[in-house]
Amino acid sequence: MPYNFTATDDFFAAQKNITTLVKFAREQDTKGNQDNRNLFLKLSIVTLVTRFQVYIEGVLKEFEYKLKQTNKLNQNIPLHFRLNSIKLETTGRPIHIRLQDPSHYNSAKQTEINSLITLLSDWCNDSNVIHPDLKFETKFPLGATGLTELKKLFKQIDGKDIFATAKFDIEKLNEILRRRHDIIHEDKNQQITELTVNGYKTFMGKVVKFIDKHLNKTIV
Repeated sequence: MPYNFTATDDFFAAQKNITTLVKFAREQDTKGNQDNRNLFLKLSIVTLVTRFQVYIEGVLKEFEYKLKQTNKLNQNIPLHFRLNSIKLETTGRPIHIRLQDPSHYNSAKQTEINSLITLLSDWCNDSNVIHPDLKFETKFPLGATGLTELKKLFKQIDGKDIFATAKFDIEKLNEILRRRHDIIHEDKNQQITELTVNGYKTFMGKVVKFIDKHLNKTIV
């Protein structure tokens, strides 16, 4: 079925890799080679989670691009989105930091500050078209790719937990992420079976479809 984002299409196209790994695991089980079976099952979990994390960053980047291409007026996107953008713009180098060294008080500094104020004013003006420099974080924080970080990325849009209305329990994602963590850092199998992997695959698919639909609602 067609989806709203190329990132979603890519995610489901890559799901065939999980199917292949599960198939290999079953073949090794039939041969009685449990070490190889467990290896393929572990690899399937790591691959599934990695592809999901790549998907999240990819679909958010695509969402940002598509939203800016709509030429919507600022008033037609969530106010939370705009104010969050201002926070991102000013957090790295707040005005008081830019003005911290009086020896740099010159016409160039005045121009810099004026440009910043003009930019922020543009983002606050309801009648202006979405600015191409509007800020939106599309990547997980370095070393932090858990459920909390996932929710935070989507809360940039309107301040709400998008999964609160989902017909699945997003907390299950923590279980899947923990499995991957244990496999990578502690080399644990934790009784993973082909049924377990297929269940995770189905769940991830539901989450991805939900995200695809939710993000599109903000664009159209």
